[in-house]
Amino acid sequence: MKKTIYIAMLAAGMTLTSCQDFLTEENISGVTSENFYTDAAGFEKLVNSCYSSMRDVYETDPKLFCWGTDIITRGEIEPVSGTVGDRVVRATQLNEYKTLSSDNSAVEELFSNLYAGIQRCNTAINKATGIPDLSEATRNKRIGEVRFIRAYYYYLLVENFGGIPIVKEEINTAVTHFVPNTEQEVYDFMLEDLGASLGSVDATTAEFGRVTQGAVKHLLSLVHLTRGYKSFGGSADFTKAAQYAEEVIAAGTYKLVPSFPDVFKSTNQQNSEIIFSIQFDPASLKNKTIGHGQNIVFGWRIFREPGFYDGEYQTYSRRTSDFMPTQFLYTLYNTAKDGRYDGTFLSKFYAVKDDKIGNSPIKKGDLRFYFPYPDQPFTAADSAALKQANPNVEIIRFDKWKQDFQGIGGVLKFPMINKFFDPLANFPGNNEKAYSCTRDIYLFRFAETYLLAAEAYFKLGQKDKAAEKLNVVRQRAAVTGQSLNITAANVDIDFILDERARELAGEYKRWLDLKRTHRLDRAFEHNPLTKLTNPGGVSEKYYLRPIPQSVIDRDTEGYPQNSEY
Repeated sequence: MKKTIYIAMLAAGMTLTSCQDFLTEENISGVTSENFYTDAAGFEKLVNSCYSSMRDVYETDPKLFCWGTDIITRGEIEPVSGTVGDRVVRATQLNEYKTLSSDNSAVEELFSNLYAGIQRCNTAINKATGIPDLSEATRNKRIGEVRFIRAYYYYLLVENFGGIPIVKEEINTAVTHFVPNTEQEVYDFMLEDLGASLGSVDATTAEFGRVTQGAVKHLLSLVHLTRGYKSFGGSADFTKAAQYAEEVIAAGTYKLVPSFPDVFKSTNQQNSEIIFSIQFDPASLKNKTIGHGQNIVFGWRIFREPGFYDGEYQTYSRRTSDFMPTQFLYTLYNTAKDGRYDGTFLSKFYAVKDDKIGNSPIKKGDLRFYFPYPDQPFTAADSAALKQANPNVEIIRFDKWKQDFQGIGGVLKFPMINKFFDPLANFPGNNEKAYSCTRDIYLFRFAETYLLAAEAYFKLGQKDKAAEKLNVVRQRAAVTGQSLNITAANVDIDFILDERARELAGEYKRWLDLKRTHRLDRAFEHNPLTKLTNPGGVSEKYYLRPIPQSVIDRDTEGYPQNSEY
């Protein structure tokens, strides 16, 4: 396995960029773990670096979380450094599967960043017992926080790559060979970490962003739910998944924000629904600029259209269509009843400057693009009336909300996922590593806790309880005066996956959802590029990613590749 996992990744832990408020940026050079992490102040910085390592996993875009699913496909990939280059290759491979190879840069990036984060966590756990001025209570609490982070990293690794090595020691010398553990052993290790974490961390915290018991129980629910589907899991796991989710609900620590759009207001990121998030506040970013790209990659290049311009970011920003909703995603909403459609998508676009279309003048504020609701009538008379009131409007109907390449026949314009919009984020320029969105990325929120409970109850055959949990989320989503309540008869795994899509669109969950439930076939049915490239449908090999080739090449005794790669 490559040495960066053992040495350079330990060094990466020395770059102590931090999370928010309780974490203060401090760049350290010329030090080692032996001469710096020797007192309580140094140890706190080490723990902070474990938190900040989560940024490295999420700071560019949701490559392995969204592409190749039923609700997100690839669009027009944004050029970087003057060329599209590897970005198209990695997007195509992950979205269309057929050519996915072990040298895919996104696969290697995830694998490496996760083990880098694990090494930071291992260092913190190892150093904790040797800090003389650290109180036992603080030591136990911080170790619990770090073990939660480590368990989450192993969850991402095992679900993406299958059996992988469990590394739990701080490594200070070169190790050139590892043997992968079984998936069951990795799950046992995660549950051991989370059990220890649960008994150590605080129930609540005044320092928003720290791991709490609610976060640990939410992850325990997810891990047991996922384990329950596996050959070494079973109904006991589903029972525990429901139990932990119910404990989070019953604690009263978290509450659904009454309005779905308000969950995602850029000024409301520390709201009652957020159980755990990755902090990206401007004060603690690397070089004060580097954030992530969640705010721009779910759109399309409106800046090229008359009435808009490249450089405007406070209204629409410089969106790209790297991650494009499938038409299927839009069809999942009853737009007359479900407020999450308008809370998720932007369907009307107004000119931000005076301009011209040919010789026809455009005024700032003119309606330029309109996307009618896909499930409601929009007649010729409706179209004529809209155009009379808005002469410069372009009406784009549902049948064109798709790619304009590979003969698919769309216009590459569509209602944008807008819930992540950051009016403060400027542009990355020619460097995808310099995205500047400073909104927090929500990893766990309370609405998902209800959805985890619903899925667990469904797997236990308790459809009435599953419907009850789903209805809590759906009642919040309902337009005033409307009802979205369902009954037990409506509940099956496809309905649950549809509900997760409606609630969590774009939130870095989808590939893991389809992997957990063994329903990647939905992507091969509803993702147009995946379907076009794979007329024979889904293959079992696609439920795991390939082990990065660099890992195999640098292992001195041979590291096994996943089947059929």
